[in-house]
Amino acid sequence: MRDKTAVLIGLVAGAAVGGVAAWLLLTEDGRRLRARLEPLVEDIAAGAERLRDSAQRAERAASESWRSLREVSARGPGR
Repeated sequence: MRDKTAVLIGLVAGAAVGGVAAWLLLTEDGRRLRARLEPLVEDIAAGAERLRDSAQRAERAASESWRSLREVSARGPGR
């Protein structure tokens, strides 16, 4: 029964996504909505890219800090 339910949910979800995609691509209202949403999507993508770059810089800084800490601790006290 679970397999049939999963298949049915998948079919309904696929039909819904297909319907929305068709509306966005094939209707004048959908084209207008896409035109209005495009700058917002681009802003979100740019923000995500900035966030990714910041996370990568933070990761490099943390890695360098751990490396420095290991070097200092390997030297031992008083060196």
